Order: sequence, then structure tokens, then C-alpha cells
Amino acid sequence: MRIWTWAGLCGALSVGGALGCEGSIGTPEGLVPPDERPNGALCDGIDPSPGYVTLHRLNRAEYNNTVRDLLGDASNPADGFPTDNESGDGFLNDADVLTVGTLAVESYDGAARELAQAAIARPEFRSEFLACDPSSRSVNDCATDFVERFGRKAWRRPLDDAEVTKLVRIVELGARDGDYDEGIALAIRATLLSPNFMFRAEEHARDGVRELNGYELASRLSYFLWSTMPDDELFALAESGDLTRDAVLRAQVERMIDDPRFDAFLDEFAARWLKVTQLPEAAPSAELFPDFDEELRAAMAAETRLFIRHIIDNDLPLSTLVRADFTFLNERLARHYGIEGVVGDEMRLVRLTDTTRGGLLTQGSILTVTSHPNRTSLVRRGKYVLDRLLCAPLPPPPANVEALPDDPTGESGETLTLRERVEAHRANPECASCHALMDPIGFALENFDATGRWRDFDDGQPIDASGELPDGTRFEGAAELGEILAGDERFMTCVGEKLTAYALGRSLRSQDYCLVDELVDRLGQDGSLRALILELVTDELFRTVGEQGVER
Repeated sequence: MRIWTWAGLCGALSVGGALGCEGSIGTPEGLVPPDERPNGALCDGIDPSPGYVTLHRLNRAEYNNTVRDLLGDASNPADGFPTDNESGDGFLNDADVLTVGTLAVESYDGAARELAQAAIARPEFRSEFLACDPSSRSVNDCATDFVERFGRKAWRRPLDDAEVTKLVRIVELGARDGDYDEGIALAIRATLLSPNFMFRAEEHARDGVRELNGYELASRLSYFLWSTMPDDELFALAESGDLTRDAVLRAQVERMIDDPRFDAFLDEFAARWLKVTQLPEAAPSAELFPDFDEELRAAMAAETRLFIRHIIDNDLPLSTLVRADFTFLNERLARHYGIEGVVGDEMRLVRLTDTTRGGLLTQGSILTVTSHPNRTSLVRRGKYVLDRLLCAPLPPPPANVEALPDDPTGESGETLTLRERVEAHRANPECASCHALMDPIGFALENFDATGRWRDFDDGQPIDASGELPDGTRFEGAAELGEILAGDERFMTCVGEKLTAYALGRSLRSQDYCLVDELVDRLGQDGSLRALILELVTDELFRTVGEQGVER
């Protein structure tokens, strides 16, 4: 049998193209360049355009999910591929950074070879794609039947005559010795190695802006919400043209959110946006935090995942993310939090009876990934809120600034509280503007140790969780901080920006911020994450594509 190389196959298939707190966290002057975030009169003068989306390679999660749904193969072959590059927002689906190197090409070739051989041995695959019997019909007829049906799903669109002919020829070449299955396996391998499978391509507009066709929209939607290929229902609506109708598109979004495959959205968007994906690498000191173990780590990740899923499923306001009266616990995590009455390993909805916990900022997953192994970090927690929840990233500290000392002993030998050490540290005027924002946020969360457990003292000193923002707003503790965030217009806008960047698979450009502002304004103050997803998917920004090479 001839040995087919990745380059040879791809060459044959190449394509042409309630506490009453009010206030705002605020943003230090100069942190966000004004030309990147036009607003007001600047937005009024901008002609919105969706821009051109770069050819989008399937990332590892998308590849695994796609071959699972296409071939029925749950072996996750992409786990052995080179690591995907992360965007500035923390996502792994940014087309501009999803590069392809030599090692990746070798990995694709090996995976395609194994996937093809496994597929033809799987009864479910044969039943769906290999019903035609070449012993009663010609090899050409059966190969054509296979290529048209399998290729349409694999490449997420109908194949043209030339593409069908090339793949049928590959089947015939592989079956020259009378082994039809060998020819089918070779065609499967060729299909999986084609850019048509490994990349999501959208033909750019030739002049101005054009609407995505049904198949393009189905793929953009399915990889946004499921991180996988469209299912049969989406394919059928794409073929009929009905998917481009607003009412049909909205109904599909609702269906897809209620589907178990929506869990991929929680893993690839929510967990990466909130940095919960960093929890497996968190390493709290075993000496200082002996109760932290893998069971607790897993429960923390599950809490955040189930919490967000519940908010979306029940169409709760976005503000619930930062001021909820419920969470999800099992006995292990409840004991860590000091909450009684939860028994067993199963995670379940638990109503909170006090204000010490409530919302993302009091969950162990986030409190742990924003801490040092041996102590909490005001800076990490403050930066986290500013960057992830308000989209106001801070610049790096000046090169000559020393880190906060771990030793609590002052110059006169007295024991200093963390607040006293931080206040001395930020006496440097170069640091004052950023610390004026970070420190109050960090202080508000100081009742939670480096693993999210509640405490009243730190090193024997009472914890002062009060803070004052630059605008004079005073607050105390996580609950009042959550109220301030819930009322800050930047919070909802930031969620919209993160969601839009993930949905489009690229970093936002200047005009996008105006379009996101419009989306958020349409939702109103009580808008939900579910409603935001619906508004985004039905907006022209998601449903159209611009000219190639036109910068936004």
C-alpha cells in the first residue's frame, strides 16, 4: 500500500481561500488607551463593520469535540497536540494566535491515520456513512455516496463537484487491491487532513459587508456555544436557509443552551474568562493549608461551573454573578466554608443564610488562583477584579519597585498588619494611582485566606476589610464590594466585551466596543447572560463578515 503523506493529501485537496452601597470602581487615567475604546461622539461617527475574521484553526478542545461528534471517537486525540496559544483575554479560540507548526502537522497526520482506522471498525459509523454496498453497486457509486454525505458533515458544508471527484479518486486509489475499506479509510484521513476540516473558513465580502450563509452561521454558532461541529438539526436549517431568520436563530440558541453540549461553553468561555482553568496549577502550602486536597480542588471548580450554569439556565440578571444568595456545595466544600447541613459528595444548590459569601468573588476557585501559595495577595485579587470583571487592566509595576515584604515586622520591631505594610508600600507615588484601586478590593476580600476559608484574624491581628475608592465611596467586605460591582456599568459592559471576543474568535478592535455598548444598552440594567448571548448571536456583528484586509 502506498504511504500517503500529510502534504500530499492536503495538496490534492487544497482550497482557494442590597446593602445600599453605591459608587463606581473607576479607571485610573491613562490605563485604557482612548483610541481603543471610542465612546459617545466618537461612536456616533463610526460606521460599524464586522471586519474580516482570520482563517480559524480548530483548537484542541474543538478538534476533540468535532471528531467525537463526527466519528463517534471519544479518545481525545488532540490532547497530544502542541498547546494552543492563549489570547490576551485568556481564550484559546483566537484565530490570530492559532498557528500551525511542523510538530502540529505531524500530530494531525498521526491522529488522522488512527481515527480513520477506528472509524471504519465502528458499527455506528458504518451504519451512517457506509450503507452503500460496493459488491452490488460500483465502487465509484458507493464512494460518491460516502464522500457527499461524510464530506458535508466533516467540512461543515456541501462539497462542490471538483472536491467530490478528488475524494472519490482517493477512495478508488486506496481500493485498487480490492480492499474497499482501505480506500474509505484513506479518504477519511484525507478529509481530516484537509484545511476544510481543520480550519473554519468564511469567504470575505467582495465589497463592503455580506451576511454569512446558513452553513457558515451554523458553524460559527455551534463552535461558539458547543465548541464542536453543527448537529443534524443545524445542518438541516442551514440547507433550507431558515437558520438566517431571527426567530429560528433565537430558537436554536435556546435549544443549544439547554443541551448538555453547552457545558463546553462553561469550560472554554466561563472557566477561562474567570481563570478557573488555573486552579489545577494552584499549589497552596501543605504546611500552612494541610486541609487543601484534590477533592477540595475539584469541588471548587465544580462550584463555579454549576453556579454559572444555574444563572444561565434560570435567566438570572448578570449582577447575580457578584451578589448571589446561593451557591453549589458538597459536604467537603461546605465544611471548608464552615457551612453546616450539607451531607454527601454530590454538589447541590445551597441557599446562603448570611452575607459572608455570595457571588464569584467569595468562591474558593477564584480566591485560590488569586493568592500566593503561602498567603493572600491584595494585588492579584485587585488586578483580577479590574481586568476580568471591569476590563480595566493595569500596567506592569515600575521596574524599581520592591515587592511587598512577607516579614510583618516593622522598622521598630513592632508587628505590622497587612494593611499597615501595604500602606507603607504604596507610599511610592509611582504606585499610588494603581494601588488606590487595587488595595481596597484586596482588603474587602481579606477575610478569605489563600484557599477561600473564612477567617477573622491574620497572624493574630484582626482583619480590617474596609476600603475607600478614589471617588470617596466607602465599603466593607466582599458583600458590599459585590454591590458596588453590580451597580457599576463597566461590569456589564465588560462581560459583553469578553463574550463578544470569545464568540468572534478574535480580540476586539476599536469599533467593536461601540457595538458592544449598543448590545448592553439594549439589555438594560437587569439583563442576563442568557439574554446577552441571544442579543449577540442575532446582531449583525455575529451574522456578517466584511472585506478581507480591511482594518476596523
